[in-house]
Amino acid sequence: MMCFMDPDCVSINLEKRPDVNGNYKCELNNATHEGRVHELRSNTNFSYHAVESACVGNPCKNNGTCQSGFNEEGFRCLCPAGFKGKNCEADFNTDIDECVEGLHNCSIDAFCNNTNGSYNCTCKPGFVGNGRDCEDINECVTHLHNCSQNAICHNTKGSHTCTCKPGFTGNGHKCEDIDECAEGSYNCSLNAFCDNTEGSYNCDSWRCKHEYHQQMTLESGVVTLLLDSNPVPVFCHMGDFGCGDGGWTPVMKIDGSKSTFVYNSSHWSDYTEYNLPGGETGFDRQETKLSTYWNTPFSQICLGMDIGQQPKFIVINKQSESLYSLIADGQYRPTSLGRDHWKTLLGSEASLQYNCNQEGFNAGGHEERYSKARIGIASNNENHCSSCNSRIGFGTGGRPDDSNSCGNEAENYSTDNGENHIKAMGYIMVQ
Repeated sequence: MMCFMDPDCVSINLEKRPDVNGNYKCELNNATHEGRVHELRSNTNFSYHAVESACVGNPCKNNGTCQSGFNEEGFRCLCPAGFKGKNCEADFNTDIDECVEGLHNCSIDAFCNNTNGSYNCTCKPGFVGNGRDCEDINECVTHLHNCSQNAICHNTKGSHTCTCKPGFTGNGHKCEDIDECAEGSYNCSLNAFCDNTEGSYNCDSWRCKHEYHQQMTLESGVVTLLLDSNPVPVFCHMGDFGCGDGGWTPVMKIDGSKSTFVYNSSHWSDYTEYNLPGGETGFDRQETKLSTYWNTPFSQICLGMDIGQQPKFIVINKQSESLYSLIADGQYRPTSLGRDHWKTLLGSEASLQYNCNQEGFNAGGHEERYSKARIGIASNNENHCSSCNSRIGFGTGGRPDDSNSCGNEAENYSTDNGENHIKAMGYIMVQ
């Protein structure tokens, strides 16, 4: 039927009988009986059919002509002169709101803002573009998010979400540390205590630091610690005696006049304790080596020397799982205290050569017969460290006196304070 291709046609009258040529007459109408019932006439020679059309209800205003089809609504209006709009509802003196009428081409991720005679498109928050084309902004990559530094940012279309990292709790914008130790959500062994850290926790071996921070005791004295699953009484040094506040766990005491802990002693590379009762006394002259040498992690080392006066101390800020792990393999590991700082262990009597100044763990020359120290500094009068003739430290050896295991040795080769042979009582503690 050609009627379905004519936008003005909304009904047809089809002749029931063909003419002499065998053709049927088809009358096309621009109205239906629904709109004009009084004009409908019966005719036995014709069949009347109304076309299904959105124009039946004549949605066009101001005598506009409705045409079926053309768009999603199923009709369009041909407006008479002086009128405009989807339904010819406005005259030319009235603005059309393209945003309301759906006549704009803004992106679905943009706002449509009507203007007089036109409109503007503006991308929504979280998007960037010209309003016709809007792309998502990845706030996580561009750092435009407001997540906590302890949260993970997840980009979403037009926005983002924040989720607290493991070990923290909150809404993502504010995240607080979870104290696993206080909540009991840790899995430390019975031979260790829980030490809370930001976002996690550590399982620390039982040590004087724990006793101090838990305020089980604030006075120096013998405390029984669990070391290698065994209760061991040790003398905990509490408070600031020269190394800073806290609880300091003893590791070794070395008598420089004895060869027990010289540089080449097996005590530096084995898991053998030495004279446990010496670990129950304070700053005296009893040598000792405790299992804390290999089973106690720390972030600070306190070193002290006594040459018959008030003991003097220095601190090395060094984090390690044990002192054994820094020394036993014989590898040199540097520190950066400086030669003058090492000399404070002995006060005005200390003497060193001016060059080399190799300090740290397993410091000193490569040749066996020259000065070296398991913990300390070795110096030379030449611009290399192969033949050091002076040192200050703990677990020392080599010339001038290989038997001096703790203190200061300096041959009179361009030293800053003359020749020296000082054998000191040394104390090593960790925290």
